[in-house]
Amino acid sequence: MKMRKLIAPVLGLSLLLPAAGAFAAEGTTADYNPELKTRAIQFNMGSKMYMVNGKSMSMSIMPVEYMGTTYVPLRYLANNANMKVSYDKATSTTWLDTGIQRYEFWVNSKVYKVDNMRKGMNDMVISRNGHVLVPVRWFADNFEWDLMYDKGMITLTKTY
Repeated sequence: MKMRKLIAPVLGLSLLLPAAGAFAAEGTTADYNPELKTRAIQFNMGSKMYMVNGKSMSMSIMPVEYMGTTYVPLRYLANNANMKVSYDKATSTTWLDTGIQRYEFWVNSKVYKVDNMRKGMNDMVISRNGHVLVPVRWFADNFEWDLMYDKGMITLTKTY
């Protein structure tokens, strides 16, 4: 008799368990997409070495801090973020082409253009040893990269 009283609840629960498992799995699989890729670019203050997705690379200039703002070399950052940089020495103009928009910068200026529309930034673009450097915070905010600072390490990450 006791066995019969247990059969109905056990049978009922056993029918619900697969549905609960499928429901839980649905929540996790919706968050996981094997086609998405994360790119991580890391710069070290005081170093000409940087990393892209764990691969060590070198550059001819290092990130700097100037007037309380952290700057990174635009060319190395852009090339590893699937963007193109060009420079016109005659006009001292730097262009950044994202594939969707074109940015125009001038050294020692807080003004820049996006597709010929004038905009402003909190900190100016600077130049060191012939390289254009941009505020890393500006880059992260404008191009939707996650930014983290940790003991002189600047990490930018983005999932595509």
